[in-house]
Amino acid sequence: MTQLILWILVCLAVALVLRDRPMASVAMAVSLWFLVPTVGGYVLTGQASGGLAFHPATWLVIATVAMQVIHNGPRLAEVVAEHVVVFLALGLVVSVAFVTTRFSSYGGGMNLLVDQILVPVLLLLLILEGADRRWLLRLRDLIILLTTVAVAVAIAQWIVKEPIVYAAGFESQYWFNPVHDRWMGTLDQPLALSLAVCVVTPLLAGVRHWWLRLPLLAVMFVGVLVSQSRLGLIVMIVGALYVVGMSTKSAAARLVGMVLASVAIVATALSPLAAGVLDRVQDDTGSTRARLLALDFFAREWPDFLLTGQGISSSYRIGSAAGLGTSLESAVLMYSIDIGIVFALLYFGTMVALLVTARRWVSMPGVMLAGAIAVIIPQTYSSLATRSVAGIVLWAVIGIAVADATIGRRTALVLRPPRVVVARHASRRSAQVPVRLAPRSMPVRTARSSGP
Repeated sequence: MTQLILWILVCLAVALVLRDRPMASVAMAVSLWFLVPTVGGYVLTGQASGGLAFHPATWLVIATVAMQVIHNGPRLAEVVAEHVVVFLALGLVVSVAFVTTRFSSYGGGMNLLVDQILVPVLLLLLILEGADRRWLLRLRDLIILLTTVAVAVAIAQWIVKEPIVYAAGFESQYWFNPVHDRWMGTLDQPLALSLAVCVVTPLLAGVRHWWLRLPLLAVMFVGVLVSQSRLGLIVMIVGALYVVGMSTKSAAARLVGMVLASVAIVATALSPLAAGVLDRVQDDTGSTRARLLALDFFAREWPDFLLTGQGISSSYRIGSAAGLGTSLESAVLMYSIDIGIVFALLYFGTMVALLVTARRWVSMPGVMLAGAIAVIIPQTYSSLATRSVAGIVLWAVIGIAVADATIGRRTALVLRPPRVVVARHASRRSAQVPVRLAPRSMPVRTARSSGP
């Protein structure tokens, strides 16, 4: 407990020092999630299990929000008011999740609730509060850098066939087996590494220099291979072609780039790095059948979970009781059992709505595709129903997209030229008087009638 108190004091001190720069605290929290997996969080907090065994980054985010409420409360209120429907919806989901988890006999995932739902939503709030274009670019670049580091560690793990970092924590996990040759770097699972790689790949379209962009694409491709994710491989290839197509202006250059990228992909696919994922294409060890069984179970039992769920993490127990050998392998299905179908759809629907409404004003290359990938891929494995980097990656990218769109919309309103309309006066003898209207964000002055 002493170590946890010391860590909380450190987080409070950081939040105090960075009270005028909340995005710096956001960057630190994201870095912690990428560099310290859940199984290694006890190194900083001293809590390997129990009700206070939250991820170290969770304490930093909570401390930062508390400091912002004290130091910059009006700005936080302004952000909430600007996105009131979004935060009402997310607040309702968090409240329902808390109640069902606290009072359900099947629940028990309070740590998961805080790490994967509450804190990522608070992270979104901090991004919307403190972000400007410079900080958004910094956060994007940081996520690219951290994913590159995670992939580098995963490549080293593939070479030596050992976890290298946090070995005791990883070896205690039921899914870990070096024989499978699937690696995760500094993240919590191989599929979490695949998710990060797939989300980051479209963001590389915004990297200015081609001599940096192309090696990063190669690193991401190797990363998805060592994770042995079949869907991740397909999504990463699509993302790579998007980056090549968006990074050049002439059609000829795009064609040449896509051809070179295709040749590099084929060459890598024929290397030993691809052996694991190719074996999984031929023999998926029953994962496809497990997903079909999960869908069949949900199709039969969904009326029981329409309005209420059984608490966060209850889907594991319910699935096991139903004879499923694995989880339901989908975040939306698992959350539907955990908090109810209505609230699960509200949660994921809010994500989609944020991206749809942001698309018109976003200027950062690749962020919309990255956001779409971040929402879709978690629906293909347990993702947000496990304590991993998935929740932070998802909401950080959505936060970047929404903040970028908010800045773009405000800039457009400021730069919009005045509108000119014609005011008609009640008197027939009065002439039509042109009236110059101010932008919508400013009060409008009307022409005063001169009378007969």
